[in-house]
Amino acid sequence: MMDNAMVTSRRTLLAGAVAVPLLAIGGAALMQQAQASTGGTLLLYDEDLNAGRRFAAQAQILRGQPMALNGDRIRFMRDMLRQEPSAIYGVSRYSDQLMVSDIAREAGYRPLALIQHRADGGVVPQCQPAAQAIATVASVAGGRWPEAFAELALGGTEQCSTGDNRGAIEAAMSWVLVRRG
Repeated sequence: MMDNAMVTSRRTLLAGAVAVPLLAIGGAALMQQAQASTGGTLLLYDEDLNAGRRFAAQAQILRGQPMALNGDRIRFMRDMLRQEPSAIYGVSRYSDQLMVSDIAREAGYRPLALIQHRADGGVVPQCQPAAQAIATVASVAGGRWPEAFAELALGGTEQCSTGDNRGAIEAAMSWVLVRRG
């Protein structure tokens, strides 16, 4: 009889092995879309969320420039959208994701992926077919999802490392918006 922990580990390992090629394909497609625009990729995070701070820290390690969602969200987003980023990656609360998405939609963006990370560790993805790899990565990454999301956003998968997977689990949203085109 097999130990339950071993079964879980093997399943996680198998899921990870399946996710790597999906991540490479999905991440490459997203990065190609981001490179097609002069605006590049915009990284947003809620600095009051541990997940947001972890996303920002990993993005900085990968030489990204994450921006904290501060102050008047409407004015902030309108200023950010003047740069015409090709993709927007964010880690925030649901209310901020909803407001940012509405403002971005008015400026010609569409949602590519919306992933609810529940406090119990569960993941509820809503992704367009081209973005299924994002949901797979979120599921496989477990407690390390904020770092994996930053790596996906910035194409840093070649720097992928195993890290401490024991982060505080909290409710948060990770999401991707892209320019219509």
